[in-house]
Amino acid sequence: MDGPVYKDSFIEITKDEKGFYLKSFRTGMSADDFNKIIKKFPQIKITSFFTVKDVLSKVQDEPVLFGEEKERVTVEVTPDQIKAYLYLNVPEAELEPEYRKQLVEEIVNALAEKDVVYGINSGVLYGKLENYKKILIAEGIPPINGEDSVIRLYEIEGPKPQVIDNDKVNHYELNLINHVEEGDWLGDRKDPTPGMPGKAVTGKQINQVPGKMLPLFYDRASVREEYINGVTTLYARKSGAVCYKGDSISVYDCLEIKGNVDFKTGNVDFSGYLTVKGTIEDNFAVTADRDIEIMGEYGVGAANKIDSRDGNIYIRGGIAGQNKAFVRCSKNLYVKYLKDVVVECDGTVYIGFYAMNANITAKQVIVEGSRGRIVGGKITADYRVESAEIGNRAEIRTIVKVKGFDRDKMKDQLNYITEKLETARKKMSKTKQAIQAYNSAQSLTPEQRASYAKILDEYALTREEIRDYELERRNCIDYLKTPGEGAVIAKTRLHPKVRIEIKDLSEEIVEESLGRTYYYNNSELCVRD
Repeated sequence: MDGPVYKDSFIEITKDEKGFYLKSFRTGMSADDFNKIIKKFPQIKITSFFTVKDVLSKVQDEPVLFGEEKERVTVEVTPDQIKAYLYLNVPEAELEPEYRKQLVEEIVNALAEKDVVYGINSGVLYGKLENYKKILIAEGIPPINGEDSVIRLYEIEGPKPQVIDNDKVNHYELNLINHVEEGDWLGDRKDPTPGMPGKAVTGKQINQVPGKMLPLFYDRASVREEYINGVTTLYARKSGAVCYKGDSISVYDCLEIKGNVDFKTGNVDFSGYLTVKGTIEDNFAVTADRDIEIMGEYGVGAANKIDSRDGNIYIRGGIAGQNKAFVRCSKNLYVKYLKDVVVECDGTVYIGFYAMNANITAKQVIVEGSRGRIVGGKITADYRVESAEIGNRAEIRTIVKVKGFDRDKMKDQLNYITEKLETARKKMSKTKQAIQAYNSAQSLTPEQRASYAKILDEYALTREEIRDYELERRNCIDYLKTPGEGAVIAKTRLHPKVRIEIKDLSEEIVEESLGRTYYYNNSELCVRD
């Protein structure tokens, strides 16, 4: 309504179709006083603060335009259309219940203009209303998105030797091969849930996002699936050893010899995993493509050869090789003790208790027991040799040689592997998205099925690459923990007649010393007690 809005001895505010006008009868009104007046008229929006300041500073007979009228009632709907909010800019008197009839009609009309028809809280219209407040006037029902399928798979942990050494027993325990029988559980997948649709304040249905059906990767030749009541379960088709290629679970052939390898069995050469429950008799040999575990409590004697072409070896009872036994593996060797034996290992040799008169070549040689010893023989490692004691009081000749490494090159290698790992992870993420797109399709053409199969193979290969890079990265980080650029660590005692060689430097130990570390740094053989 046009005409006078406010008047006192200082100012007058009037209104017409263009907006609000201000004139001043005399000076002396402060900006704070003016703001207190304006707060009583929430419908006024000041468009020029400079004009207000100028008018208040002098006598202004002619009214000057300084503001415009705000919308009395505003309704805003959230982008997801779940909620609608009400904003009021009306004189305070109109907020009183007895004068609210026209305002309620305006609110109802504003809701209709925004198509708000559902979830209106009519109690708000007759409750306490305020200017300058965000008032929730309507609320719909949010959709409940479905949950993705949940997958559980047989877990394979890395080898973790357990050394038990006390006055009564000493054991070196390890779970290397994960055995399963035909029909054993290998994993399951619970179907995704569809979720529930919601309803917008406009009355329209809001579609939910159904859960995603995540793929199960498994070798169909060795693993079967069974679907019952929304759950797909994986079972072993045969007895063997569980292993993964990428994310694909499979059961690999595993030969289990219940007793010993002897004249009854002959020498053994197997293409998969090998478990020997007993021992390997003197002069007999075992070879396998994958992991080998020899579980006999009393270990192995003068066996001819124990050879894993592409795996780890675990010998629960140790080896007393009588200078005849030969052990070779492409990964790690885990053994209770080594005596009078030759070992060639492309990974790390972990020894539970002692190495005596053994000739060992590996990346690292670590005797894990708190009373572990290296006595006699020759130990050759690329990075580190570590034991509680090296040598003994009888001063048996013991040679420990560490080839050493270039720390800067190792750091560069770590950075290179980390970059390759990140690239492979990004590639796998894109491949996962492509797989999900195929899984979401209602049906596939023959060409699409062929492409889908190709993508699954690509995913498996990429996952295998990631596993290899992760292993390389862990190894690099482990090697970089070595002091200097190669180290020999005697944690409790170092005896005379031990010769230590690191890179091109060497030292003969002539006096017994307590815990001591020799390491190569800046072309010097350094010592740390």
